[in-house]
Amino acid sequence: MNYRQLAKIFTSSNISKVAAGDLELVRRITSEFPSLKAAQTLHDIFEESYKLLCKHYPNEYVVKNIIANNILLGTHSLNTASMLSELRIGSNKADCVIINGHSTCYEIKTKFDSLKRLPEQLLSYTSSFDKTYLVTHETHLAELLEIHESMPKFGILILNERKQLSRKIEAPLNTNFDTDLMFHTLRKEEYTEIAKLITGSIPSCSPTDLFSQCKEIFCNANNADANEYFKKVLKRYRKNDHNFVTRLPRSMKNLGISYNIHTKEKDSILSYLSRLNNLNKEMCNVLPIHEGQAV
Repeated sequence: MNYRQLAKIFTSSNISKVAAGDLELVRRITSEFPSLKAAQTLHDIFEESYKLLCKHYPNEYVVKNIIANNILLGTHSLNTASMLSELRIGSNKADCVIINGHSTCYEIKTKFDSLKRLPEQLLSYTSSFDKTYLVTHETHLAELLEIHESMPKFGILILNERKQLSRKIEAPLNTNFDTDLMFHTLRKEEYTEIAKLITGSIPSCSPTDLFSQCKEIFCNANNADANEYFKKVLKRYRKNDHNFVTRLPRSMKNLGISYNIHTKEKDSILSYLSRLNNLNKEMCNVLPIHEGQAV
């Protein structure tokens, strides 16, 4: 069975197509996987597809979804925490970061991934967040333990066969932050908000000087205070859509958090998920898919 093809059902491009009423990929996948043919709703197809991926092809989407369900929505709550996906830190992108009282980075290395860039990534993440965890498969453990011996600044979580996260090494609490690196993660509304929090007002200067002025204010702040401001604005400006995420099935929590989905698309997705008995009919009347088409 082509589980890599099955995984495409959870991609951002396919979710955009679903929102537009194009269920061609869903139809094709349903025809190729016998266990999906009995599904009566799109909700059922996503749930069953996710179970198959968990068992046969636990890719990055699966791991992020487990983090979303077990940590963000399990240990924490959308009322008190936010999960950020693909957060740029320097030249790297952290797979996911959960911010509540602490900022915790979860860098994912599935059994399909290489560890080639990991040391460089770890340098960025362990300088920017309170805690950093490597979420990985047993196949990488020996190599990760070697890296950890020379750089004991991160923790290790193992995704076991039951698709639960088992803590192998506890992540230490970081107290030394690279504020220059952190600042470049921030958007304009975020770094101007920090400048206002620190000084009481946004710098009165030309637009071309605003970035450098705000950066100077942030980087000159007490290191621990700068970290608190960093977490505060990220949590405020990049909060998750509580209403949308909670209405999605467990298999789709991550896409509700990680993908940039417009309000109308969200309403459309929720509508398609809940429709009964019309799935096969609807899928016979969809637009043809064009693999190279931008969405």
